[in-house]
Amino acid sequence: MTLENQVKTREDLLYLLAQASELEHSLACQYLFTAFSLKDSIEEGVSQAQLTKIDRWRKTINEIAVQEMLHMAIASNLLTAIGGAPYFRRANFPQAKTYTSLKLSFTLAPFNETTLNRYICFELPNNFENEAQKESWIPFCQNFRETEQFALEALPVPLLPRKLEYNTIGELYGLIRQGFETLGSKLFIGPPEAQAVGLFKEMIQVTDLASALKGIDRIIIQGEGSPNQREDSHFAEFIKVRTQYLAELATDPTFNPTRPVIENPLLSLQQDNNTPGANLITDSLSRDVIEIFAALYEVMLQILLRFFAHTEENEEQHYALKSAFINLMPFGISPLAKAITQLPAGEEFVGLNAGPSFEVYADVQLLPQMKSAWIFFQERLQEIAAACEALLEDPRTQPHPTLQPALMQVASALTNIAHTLSLEANGGTWANGISQLFSPMDVAHMKNQPRFPVDLGDYETVKANADAILESVSSRSMPILPEGPWTTDRINLFRQWKESGFPQ
Repeated sequence: MTLENQVKTREDLLYLLAQASELEHSLACQYLFTAFSLKDSIEEGVSQAQLTKIDRWRKTINEIAVQEMLHMAIASNLLTAIGGAPYFRRANFPQAKTYTSLKLSFTLAPFNETTLNRYICFELPNNFENEAQKESWIPFCQNFRETEQFALEALPVPLLPRKLEYNTIGELYGLIRQGFETLGSKLFIGPPEAQAVGLFKEMIQVTDLASALKGIDRIIIQGEGSPNQREDSHFAEFIKVRTQYLAELATDPTFNPTRPVIENPLLSLQQDNNTPGANLITDSLSRDVIEIFAALYEVMLQILLRFFAHTEENEEQHYALKSAFINLMPFGISPLAKAITQLPAGEEFVGLNAGPSFEVYADVQLLPQMKSAWIFFQERLQEIAAACEALLEDPRTQPHPTLQPALMQVASALTNIAHTLSLEANGGTWANGISQLFSPMDVAHMKNQPRFPVDLGDYETVKANADAILESVSSRSMPILPEGPWTTDRINLFRQWKESGFPQ
């Protein structure tokens, strides 16, 4: 690292962390798209043994996508700690070559060898311990590089962020790490209470240099595996998936684990997206479902941004924002995306299916006023739920057996989540307040528990098990719900419902 190619100011560091956030966000969307493109039934032309492998690959890619979201969350806390703000902006796909040093081809593409090769290059380590991998992958990934540098002239310190050079994501975080080490304790001007917590188990609150370096190192180790190239790094996991996929293809040349999903699907070309490779979806039903998906994706990002940049929210309200985001992905985004990959792209795309577009129609900005933000979130989720219900009545959905269950699931989940995002006091009855304490994730999780299976969506079951449930949600050391222990307000509300005779 040359003296010129170093972080020298807070502005440099804010700029690089914004780039890191955009990269992590873009990576997560690409990985999710690829996972959604994989087949999930033997009726789609694969054997049960092959489906088991596909399920394993999908699980691996989804887990990597979730870790990219964790990395974006850590970057958000790093930004907040040094006086910046969470950054969720990114271009729609396909993305042009960006202002970063990385010449990355950011496109939404289905699972295949080319896509896996690209992902391996994304996660390329800075330091290889395996010489064979180094000799194989570094030359292959050279086309991802760009060299351009700007020199500082007369100013004693730069007043605007400069374009610092890096060839891998690991090098980007190396620059960020150097910036924190160089600028030191004077960086930390953000209030500690502004740090977001609880979204991921491995989330790190950044309040000083030690915690900042810990967060950066976690991102580097999970991504490229350095130091010591861990076998569970993103780079290593993509290598494993590629090796297993090519081995299965060698055994069965007809093996195709992927639905014929079109690359870079879009509903409309916007002014900021003139990159070749976009495909406008023309099938009317697919466009309607993708519009629901895009609307839900956008409001999910807005809820997430409010979670990170919370201002007046109390503990219970902060919990509600966290719960909403955690549930919107598996019970909203995921079922819609899987259904979309089984719908036609349009008559001009013969034999190709549509795909989730992940497009946004404006920069994702913080809704700064708490009251209006919460009203907006609830209103928006209710609108999207109503759109799902309206589409259920549409005869065009009849030939698509996977679409109707997805729309029903999403409508139900959004109705539940919308109820929780309210600033009005609930009525303390089962229908108005208590049933909404149990998120879709809680309900699904507890139905399958071998030691204590219970249907948290059923009034009589919850009533009969109220003592055991109350004991569990009150436990800070052994919570059984996937979202962790409840807030004091939630515990008191449930206890009051129990002591009031379980009003319905």
